Amino acid sequence: MSVHIRVVTPIIPTGLVQASDFEGILGDEDTVDYTELDVGPEAVESGYDAVLAGPDTVAKIMAAETDGADAVVIDCMADPALFAGRECVKIPVFGPCQMAMNVAMTLGHNYSVLSISKSTHNSFMRRARIYGAAAKYASTRSIGIQVADLRTQSDLRRERLFAAAKSAITEDGADTLIIGCTQMYGAAQQLEKDLFAEGFDIPVIDPVPMTIKLAKTFVEVGLRHSKYAFPTPARLRSGERDDPATTALASTE
Repeated sequence: MSVHIRVVTPIIPTGLVQASDFEGILGDEDTVDYTELDVGPEAVESGYDAVLAGPDTVAKIMAAETDGADAVVIDCMADPALFAGRECVKIPVFGPCQMAMNVAMTLGHNYSVLSISKSTHNSFMRRARIYGAAAKYASTRSIGIQVADLRTQSDLRRERLFAAAKSAITEDGADTLIIGCTQMYGAAQQLEKDLFAEGFDIPVIDPVPMTIKLAKTFVEVGLRHSKYAFPTPARLRSGERDDPATTALASTE
């Protein structure tokens, strides 16, 4: 069974994300395409940024369903507009943070998130509580590198990820790790090797590739989110299909 997964990157085009980032995750028979926002922030590094990303992220999720996509993956660990997006479509919508935290709870007793900055610590704790994953949340450790620099400073990123991971394991009691920014492409596999070389045999979750693969599995077994949990908004039930991004902009004029 071939599937079509639409990845929604909830930022405006900056050159950070490339189509090649998603190549090879699924089989040749499957389609993984992506879109960025027309209206929104250049990066999602705070709750404020996530709110700015929300309206057009919902619009892109709705467009994915119209385009015939089987599922949507939001390419951001803030999971912006995840619940709102689920309300607006009937295809499954996945947030990598929620998926990573739930998978981490099956792989070990305690997990830590390796994030870009200290400003994200509270937001990961809040999401852990919302997602029912707080009981096994050990900590968030940050590496102090901005999103825009994650790819250009790969050596520094590798060094700081290892240091943060070691602290999470030895000081916070983590036995499972989550890469806390979707722009750290390829970092999980390298970090897992670096940790193993130092005697730490623990899994490191790379959220977006994992979520894309799990999205395919959900489609194949015929599962999607509950409409009792995420009911369609009344305005959509009545036939209105406003562009959420346009509506949000109009309300500020």
